[in-house]
Amino acid sequence: MPADPLLTLTPTEQQDLETVKESGLFDADFYLSVHRDVAGSKIDPLVHYIKYGFREGRQPNRNFRPASYLRQYPDAGADNRNPFIHFIRTHGGCHIAHHGLLPRFHLEDLSVGARTLEQLPFFEPDLYHDINRDLERATTDMAEHALLYGVPEGRRIFGALHVSRTLGALCVAKGLDDADYIVPDGAVPDSIGIYYNSNGNVFIHEIASDLHATLCDAGLNCALLDENSDPDTRPELCIFVAPHEFFHLGRGQDWATGAIIRDAIMFNTEQPQTLWFERGIPFLLMAAGVIDICHQMAESFRQAGLPAIHFTPNIGTETTYLHQSDMQHAMVRILPPACRRRPDRNTPFADRLLDISFFGGASTHREAFFARNAAFFAQFRNYFYYRKFTTPIDSSPRDNPLSRLASHVAGHSRIALNIHRDDYGFFEWHRIVKGAMANGSVVVSEPCLPHPVFRPNEHFLEESGRHIPNLIEWLLHTPDGRAKAEEVRLNAMRAIDTPAHNRARCARIRGFISHVWSTPET
Repeated sequence: MPADPLLTLTPTEQQDLETVKESGLFDADFYLSVHRDVAGSKIDPLVHYIKYGFREGRQPNRNFRPASYLRQYPDAGADNRNPFIHFIRTHGGCHIAHHGLLPRFHLEDLSVGARTLEQLPFFEPDLYHDINRDLERATTDMAEHALLYGVPEGRRIFGALHVSRTLGALCVAKGLDDADYIVPDGAVPDSIGIYYNSNGNVFIHEIASDLHATLCDAGLNCALLDENSDPDTRPELCIFVAPHEFFHLGRGQDWATGAIIRDAIMFNTEQPQTLWFERGIPFLLMAAGVIDICHQMAESFRQAGLPAIHFTPNIGTETTYLHQSDMQHAMVRILPPACRRRPDRNTPFADRLLDISFFGGASTHREAFFARNAAFFAQFRNYFYYRKFTTPIDSSPRDNPLSRLASHVAGHSRIALNIHRDDYGFFEWHRIVKGAMANGSVVVSEPCLPHPVFRPNEHFLEESGRHIPNLIEWLLHTPDGRAKAEEVRLNAMRAIDTPAHNRARCARIRGFISHVWSTPET
């Protein structure tokens, strides 16, 4: 039976067919499911695409949109050529063919980011579609859309219930141990820049400073820098603290390019249920590696194929307390005169001047807790800083003293209260460890996600919100409770200050940097 002349391929078309077939990027099932007329014709879908489909603007897979590609590369369709062939030959190995709303990244970076997002335990394509019903399920790659459009448009990427379940699963995950990255004799960069955004949260600046101190203790040549530095003269390795802040505020946007991100390490400090975390997702997914202040989050990035490590910074014994210039601040003037003096972090539990302190922003979860227990707390000597934040806690005269104030007050407090901002039991490192334990206060917290260093009933005390008042009463009013509080207080300070622990943390973070720095790009 003679061949159908309408389906006979020219030499150029035959060559194109082989190019597409070898690339593995043509999705026959997708092509037939979307183009039902082809499915009913019994024509080989790849032959149809090469002969007719590309001229009719049909998609060869979910990711390649001919019109979008031609807008970026007008020459790709010159002389009636197939733009998909241009894409394959120009961007071999990519599966994303357009930049979406992230034009400052290469297609190769975006492809890596989308495929990494697909593997991130918090992301579920069907759930993303349920949240964003305006998307056409059949022709949209959900991970690609989430990265290229969802984040820039401010859409929600992760579902709240799925995040909660995933965090629970990550608590029992048996992924890589951080100790695998201890390679202290491996190659490290000659220079490292640790970047924070000067317009961002003042507590992020502190975390960046702690990271800087730890890397210096690890023998690395590093500098603490901000977004006003010159990107063209950046150090060999850049570590960006809080990418959800850094790349969105002020001149931080100048750093949001693929050439910088792909060779950098991101230090994530945000929780996955927040919109802020989702804003940082593109930078986390396209980076060379991730440091995370939460153990479970580091595990999630490892499961997605990213080099990642949980990091507990060293905390120096010289804690920053209030300056003389802070004494006229409204939140300092209300302190009892004896509590305005510099505290001694070694003061025993029983001898401290304040009973309970709390520092945090307003939230629905906290509002319910404090409203329910207002009468109970009224009988104690408290210092509660509880405020609704509409802007970052920045370096303005109003906010600049807050981190010093938190440390100062904790240094005078018997108990530092940790109430989570929502229903997710994150271990809020800065509030629990840096703000309270390092200043000799006993942390009483709602239940937290497991931490590899600090354990409940040993380094801090954990109780449900409903029963926290009973625990506080026991600690403050009974000999057994006061004895337990002093035991926990001393355990926490030892875990922070022990030189061997600090050296181990230095070796671990140095090893991770060596691992990322010496691993070739694939």
